[in-house]
Amino acid sequence: MKLNNKGITLVELIVSIALISIVIMFLFRLLVDIRYSENSTDFNRANQQTRAIILKTIQEDFLERKLIGLVDRSQNEGEFVVEFSYQDHTTGRLMVDENSITYTNNTGTEKWNLERETEGTRLGINCVSYSTSLPLNLEGEFFYMKLVIPVIVNARKKNYIDDLEFFYLGEKKDLVNIDSAFPNAGSLGYYNANQCG
Repeated sequence: MKLNNKGITLVELIVSIALISIVIMFLFRLLVDIRYSENSTDFNRANQQTRAIILKTIQEDFLERKLIGLVDRSQNEGEFVVEFSYQDHTTGRLMVDENSITYTNNTGTEKWNLERETEGTRLGINCVSYSTSLPLNLEGEFFYMKLVIPVIVNARKKNYIDDLEFFYLGEKKDLVNIDSAFPNAGSLGYYNANQCG
């Protein structure tokens, strides 16, 4: 007996629907990833512009006024405050909370807000790192100071591209008192590596 093969079976129909569903789910996921990528790029672009302005403003003070000291003025959890001393007898004050950065010097105050990519995006005030070649390296003519304020994008990952890194290379002859120029190198801010992600 010969079977008629002109129609489709129920099994073929179910397999076809399953394959079409898989293709549709794949395309939907691809569109979601593309949309997320666009949002992430906008977030990174906005923060990179803000980051560049912050670094330019503070680094210009370091260079033009000659940084000669840094003191941690943080008093409360949830904020990071550091005061810079300059050779021209002026100061700069950098205040950071989880959402914004404020810098005050003798010409005025500027405040910048962090663009938020996710609910967990924040400035890592509990993860601030600070290093200097003083007073460990008393030989040579120069010293350096590096201050890093990380941008935390989510609980598991730091976005190193957006971290704020302030760096200064100066001459030791500019320092009035080498021992007190950059105190509390090991305890600056409320450093807690476990909260850095």
